Amino acid sequence: MKRIKMLLIAMAGIALLLTACGENGSVSPTPVSGGNESATATNNLLERIRQKGKIIVATSGTFKPNTFTDEDGQLAGYDIDWANMIADKIGVEAEFVTGDLAGLVPGLVAGRYDVILSGLIMTDERRGVIDFSERYKVDGGIAVVREDNAVVTDVRNLEGLRVGVIGGSGYMEDVQQIGGYKELKEYPGSPEAFIDLKAGRIDVYVVAKGGASDFLMNDKEKPLLKMVGEIYNEKYSGVGIPKGETELKQLIDELIAEKKQDGTYDQLALKWFGFQIPH
Repeated sequence: MKRIKMLLIAMAGIALLLTACGENGSVSPTPVSGGNESATATNNLLERIRQKGKIIVATSGTFKPNTFTDEDGQLAGYDIDWANMIADKIGVEAEFVTGDLAGLVPGLVAGRYDVILSGLIMTDERRGVIDFSERYKVDGGIAVVREDNAVVTDVRNLEGLRVGVIGGSGYMEDVQQIGGYKELKEYPGSPEAFIDLKAGRIDVYVVAKGGASDFLMNDKEKPLLKMVGEIYNEKYSGVGIPKGETELKQLIDELIAEKKQDGTYDQLALKWFGFQIPH
């Protein structure tokens, strides 16, 4: 009897430990049931999204005009519009989680949210750990400098310069590939980089042309900034999706194709970037 009693106590302790482990973190993926009739449905992310009535979307919130906080304190931008259209197609609400761009992919792999919409550039390295939708944005990195800077003429020549980039972005990889710079400074988003550029703490900021164009159109505070040279390496952004979630990927791909066909894609580009972007 003593042996049975001790075994029951040990089993109860294990159950408590497992329960405690499941409470860690503010956003948790829907638990996967095991060995019952609904296991197949529960294992499918698209079905889990429908069951919970929301899709959890990760975004940086610091990359205007793709994703930023507006004057009312609400997330807005090109990516946010796409996220809401995806939610509408599924028939659920979009719930947004913000974080530094560099941490978004690891968070998706860990199951902390369902998709990423944050101007995420499709790279071979990222494709190794997550899947991507078809592209929903085409852009390229360009050099932004102070208006009184006559030295920097193109992103391809960064010799001896202090260069700013968004940490973990594809434009950071471009700058590292170009090389020759004196210092590479990483920022969580464009607002901080533009402040340092105006203050003279960096010589050039390399960022997506769409983001640079939006800032320059609305910036009235001196010293003013300007774009110089041509874009470097055309880049394609896709929705970040967990590996193997083919049904969710198919639904998102269908939506992107529909919006390119009905003109919504072009309307969103004009609304947020002020110019058309390739399909």
